[in-house]
Amino acid sequence: MGTGVSLGDRFRADGQATSVLKFSTGDPLSPIGPGSGYWRYIPTDRGIRFITGYNYHPGMGMAGRILDHHIFRPALGWATALSFDRLRLWAETGQDPTTAPNRWLLDAAARAAALTAAAVYLQHALAQSGQHGTAGFALAAAAATAAVLLPAHRTVPRAGRCLRRPPARDVARAPSTLATLPAPQNHPARPEGKRTTGS
Repeated sequence: MGTGVSLGDRFRADGQATSVLKFSTGDPLSPIGPGSGYWRYIPTDRGIRFITGYNYHPGMGMAGRILDHHIFRPALGWATALSFDRLRLWAETGQDPTTAPNRWLLDAAARAAALTAAAVYLQHALAQSGQHGTAGFALAAAAATAAVLLPAHRTVPRAGRCLRRPPARDVARAPSTLATLPAPQNHPARPEGKRTTGS
């Protein structure tokens, strides 16, 4: 259970739109503590560039700080980038964002099946010799290569399509409204940060 305060600016003179957020929670089991984030929508010659930045203090005490570095923060970065690509597909193709997770799951399942097949072929190849063993190795290599290197269909959202570093330092700055946005009531304010992902 958490609380948040947000503020949006949709009609700036330079054509940009921004949104800022501060959030917090009193739940001791929450992996995410107080933090803040922002979104920028920047018109370019190629369309709209969508950039976000966020930072937070880990929850769950010492265990949370350890898990945050190795698990929670990387997973949030991946999920954020994946959601960006869902947004891009919606904006560029009209693809319903509610169907995007199904497409991603089907793609992941197909790759997992190919890797499983590669493991089975390899096991059979190791147990045999001669032409049968060679054929098994070849099939295992082909299945593994397809699972790893075959690109996802253009309708499948992928975190890898989004930049994980800002394309320019100036666009990575948090909007000035974030500094003046009050923290949620009943929760102490904390320093802000700039962990940024862009698309």
